[in-house]
Amino acid sequence: MSRLTKAVRKALGIKRPHSRRHAQQARPPNFFICGAARSGTTSLWQYLRQHPDIYMPSTIEQKEPSYFCDLYGYSEWHHYLNLFHDAGDRKRVGEASTPYLTSPESAGRIKAAIPEAKLIISLRNPVVRAYSLYKWMHDHSYEKIASFAEALEAEDAWRLGNDEFAKNNGQYYYNFLYYHSGLFFQQVKRYFDTFGREQVHVLIFEEFVKSPLEHVRRISEFLGVDAGFVPKLEVHNPSASRYPALESSLRGELTRRYRGNVLQLEALLNRELASLWM
Repeated sequence: MSRLTKAVRKALGIKRPHSRRHAQQARPPNFFICGAARSGTTSLWQYLRQHPDIYMPSTIEQKEPSYFCDLYGYSEWHHYLNLFHDAGDRKRVGEASTPYLTSPESAGRIKAAIPEAKLIISLRNPVVRAYSLYKWMHDHSYEKIASFAEALEAEDAWRLGNDEFAKNNGQYYYNFLYYHSGLFFQQVKRYFDTFGREQVHVLIFEEFVKSPLEHVRRISEFLGVDAGFVPKLEVHNPSASRYPALESSLRGELTRRYRGNVLQLEALLNRELASLWM
């Protein structure tokens, strides 16, 4: 068992090593794609895992193990660690769990276990992202409410702060909070405060889709791997096409609700976002 694995075990309070050979030999991840959901994380995972110096779990079922969360994901350390047993001597080992951005406890837990971890956060126009998340949830039959407007009403009326619903909803709780999960300022600030800015790379989805190779190169530099590698670039996990366009009145309402948070995020990131998103 490596010293890093032993240190992670100690930080997580795992007292007894698991006897399986793969779990003992596997290395914990040293970078994380942390969301937001519906912001290009699946495409980014597909591009980065092609890199010869990077190992990430290769199936969509293992893309988001979400181990460092309370309400979702893997709960056993040895099961989680087994996801990386084929990493070999690759320089970077990672995973892509969007719940890490919205789960308040995740940043601190990752820091306690892997303090030198690199974090990649992908953000998208919060209005567009909220509707995209609703469509994904409804299309996969997790969301039973028939319209986005009604789902937003349910979020404010009884879903937000509902402990019973948080624990028993058939999916990840914050994925039902279409508006609140898009309040990015608090989420990004939590990672900056926990890890420092130098360990966090923020990616803007709208820029990423325009020039994906350029952004993959920047992320490769951030991770310290060969930035000259060119992956096969394809769009992954697009929104379902059977849903109507977002109603203009609802778009306007959400834009007004998000504006203050976007302006806070602008100041945090020291970059202009309102003209891109609002």
